Amino acid sequence: MSFALRAGLTWAETEYGGVLLDTADGEYWTLNVTGARVLAGLLAGAEPDEVVARLTTEFDGDPADAAGDVPALIAELEAAHLVVRR
Repeated sequence: MSFALRAGLTWAETEYGGVLLDTADGEYWTLNVTGARVLAGLLAGAEPDEVVARLTTEFDGDPADAAGDVPALIAELEAAHLVVRR
């Protein structure tokens, strides 16, 4: 499974996380550093379980927490129509 931004969105990582911008209406959304890493990984073609593994290594986190948090963020991004499955 892979993910892409919906049409009309641009994405930029920042030192504080990341920003999604709707180029049609100027609406924007921000992600914290962890959320930005999740989105960047998904957009680069990583599977959700790969993103979980990277997060737990990079942030020395609990794998069980990350295994629940990554799918939850994906669900939120999809519900907000920010990402689509390809």
